[in-house]
Amino acid sequence: MAALRRKTTGPVSYKATDDIDPNRLVPGVQALRYTEAAPGGQLDVIAPCCGRIARLRGDWLHTDHLVLCTTCALAYDVQVLDENDGGFGAVFVVRDEQAVLVRRRARTGWLARQHPGDVHRPAPEKRPAKRHGTSR
Repeated sequence: MAALRRKTTGPVSYKATDDIDPNRLVPGVQALRYTEAAPGGQLDVIAPCCGRIARLRGDWLHTDHLVLCTTCALAYDVQVLDENDGGFGAVFVVRDEQAVLVRRRARTGWLARQHPGDVHRPAPEKRPAKRHGTSR
């Protein structure tokens, strides 16, 4: 019986204009994206998962950046590339980490009552609706 052979290939890479299914953004996947200059020497780049803009600050050309998409809970390593034509590109590499995002907590419920030092305002009372067009 012939042994099964598996192709060994590098990580999946997407071009700058490719639409990427968010389900295909698994650890190791690379996506190239175009960038745009932003005020204050910053650089804007569009995240490959949902199209939101990440603004890179500081020395964006010589350092790697950690970018977290709070909408999709994906973490990326981002490296800016000089395209030698006056523009810059950015390579997103999906990290093997699952981010846990914080959300607003409810005012009521068991967990909210476990923190007695927190100041909770009671919910506003409902006022009776005014009737328009009636006179008494």
